[in-house]
Amino acid sequence: MPHYAVQQPVQEQPAPAPAPASNLSPQIRYADWGERVAATFVDWLIAFIPAMVVMGIDDDLGGLVFLAATAWIAWLNGSKGQSPGKALMGLRVVRDSDGSTLGGPVGLLRAFVLFMMFGITGGVLGIVAVLCPFWTQKKQALHDKIVSSSVVAGYPKAKFGKDLFKP
Repeated sequence: MPHYAVQQPVQEQPAPAPAPASNLSPQIRYADWGERVAATFVDWLIAFIPAMVVMGIDDDLGGLVFLAATAWIAWLNGSKGQSPGKALMGLRVVRDSDGSTLGGPVGLLRAFVLFMMFGITGGVLGIVAVLCPFWTQKKQALHDKIVSSSVVAGYPKAKFGKDLFKP
């Protein structure tokens, strides 16, 4: 009876994960509070201006436009790591464990957590949450800590255009 050699299956090695935020390359660093505020200001303008235009016609519809725009910005933070404001500032939201993006649903959760901190406590916990970068090692806000994310700086700054709004 002939003897056949049995070939062992080849196991593919997974691609290495991006460096964790704690092992940042020299040009990448944790974002300063001012950079985060500037990016947030741009995002709020992007959500607020169309909402105000629509509110001139219908208040309820304007509120829905603002809510939808804010949710889309949160989704972009999760899905590609950058809202329009963060892209313009050269910032990125990354997962602490491996430096990857959070994913759209976690981006929404991150924003919802912050929203709830403001809403439930009359703003007190929300203010503490956004001031946390002043005293945390990774310059994380409280909603970043809750979803295990960090905001890092040092990426190329995007130019304003339609690509800022694509996931």
